[in-house]
Amino acid sequence: FRYQEAAGPRDVCRRLRELSRRWLQPEARSKEQIMELLVLEQFLSILPEDIQSWVWVRHPESCAQAVALAESFQPGRQEAAGIWEQQVTVRVKLEEVAPEDTESPPNQWGSPSPPLEPPQ
Repeated sequence: FRYQEAAGPRDVCRRLRELSRRWLQPEARSKEQIMELLVLEQFLSILPEDIQSWVWVRHPESCAQAVALAESFQPGRQEAAGIWEQQVTVRVKLEEVAPEDTESPPNQWGSPSPPLEPPQ
């Protein structure tokens, strides 16, 4: 949320209060849990940028987890870990296709291939 997205100072304050309520959920969390969220957010915001992004993508749920992650950060290993994570993150969209909607490519002699048997 940015100041420019609001109609003025009053709207900014209203929107910030609304967003804070949704984030902190005071009706469902204790004071200690809210305090933990605030400290975690501040801790993450003051870390050096490379450590911050490395810790952030690991979604720490507490300050203790964030501290442990920050302490385990090693600049040389960050790049290799990032590459590895990119290589193993794959999303696949599966769609059902009716058999009559598929076309068999012609075989090397130009005649249609026989239909494939479904796996058993």
